[in-house]
Amino acid sequence: MHNAHASNHNPRIARGFSLVELLVVIAIIALLAGLLLPALAGARRAGKKSATQNMMNSFTNAVSSFSNDNGSRMPGYFSPYEMGLRSNEDQGMSAMENVMLELGGTDVIVGSYADYSSEVNRSTSDTDGGIISIAPFSNSDDRAVVANTKLIGASGAYFAPDSNFLKVMREEENQQITSRNNGQHLMPDVVDSFGNPLLVWVKDETARGSINPDGDDPDPYGQFASVNSDGNGDYEGPAWFYLASNNCFYGNDATAIGEGGNNQSAISALSAYRSDGNTAVDAEDRVKTLATLLGSPSYYGLPTGEVLDDSTDVHDIFPIRPRGNLVAQSAGADGYFLGTSDTGWGANADTDGGEYHIGFGLNFKNESERFKDEDGKYITFDIISDFDDIIQSVN
Repeated sequence: MHNAHASNHNPRIARGFSLVELLVVIAIIALLAGLLLPALAGARRAGKKSATQNMMNSFTNAVSSFSNDNGSRMPGYFSPYEMGLRSNEDQGMSAMENVMLELGGTDVIVGSYADYSSEVNRSTSDTDGGIISIAPFSNSDDRAVVANTKLIGASGAYFAPDSNFLKVMREEENQQITSRNNGQHLMPDVVDSFGNPLLVWVKDETARGSINPDGDDPDPYGQFASVNSDGNGDYEGPAWFYLASNNCFYGNDATAIGEGGNNQSAISALSAYRSDGNTAVDAEDRVKTLATLLGSPSYYGLPTGEVLDDSTDVHDIFPIRPRGNLVAQSAGADGYFLGTSDTGWGANADTDGGEYHIGFGLNFKNESERFKDEDGKYITFDIISDFDDIIQSVN
């Protein structure tokens, strides 16, 4: 009788993955990565936006405290008029640097250049010791202030941000400067969580009491904002706000600003050039954009005798009150101050017939009709909210 012998063959033969199976696994991993990475990036952006908003809350609270302690005056050693001088378009002092001279502590300001000139060389700054001279005009002018930048956030500081929110915009980051020895670019600026400097706009209380609706030299927009405070022309001061006060961060040389190295000169709607980098933007357009940024969307003006209705020319509507006596602006996630690549620009900008601005009237109506809700009640928008810029203000 033949006895069957049990087989020693193991049916579970070990084998490797086939090429097809490996490709399927790789495809699944790539698909998951494609789904997860944008979500993670979005979460990081949201986290940075939240951190920026919290820091800006602390900043505006500090400004309010300073104002309450100083007869309602906004912080800043130099006046808004001085910060708006034509000379500052070249000197490159930012409004935030001016604000931090006072908000940063009682010991930041050492004295005036006239009183301190024996210890500060007229052609250079003590970068190692933190002693600089700074002004919206020549930093070797006797009216310039001498500051100790290493004492920002120390004794008597209203605002002492974490070190990651305080940064010197050095020459390689193209804060607009006139020379390597200019103290202005050695003064720290407050930056947002994206690594970009915050802009601060401070109202010039000495300019005018109210906006003249029928003025034509300058027109209402030009009364609200201007290129500078001491120029000649329809769109040069005095006004409530001045482009020159922050020119260092969107001027001709502002081509690599902040952590992202952003070319504000080409992309910011506040700059003097369009996004092609060659076509100049008229002063009128820049002033209209700045006034729309800083104007309160809750209040509007019209020429005398006109009433806001469907037939009103949207270009006749102008701002009559600012968002605040001090307005702080972060460029947001895209890194550009009212960037012309932002969806807010694409949705609202007037670029026809040589125009290049966003208009305040679009808060209230389009070309044909006033904005209404579903119940037919008139409503207003804040078209600046269409940009990713973060705005906070202090009255």
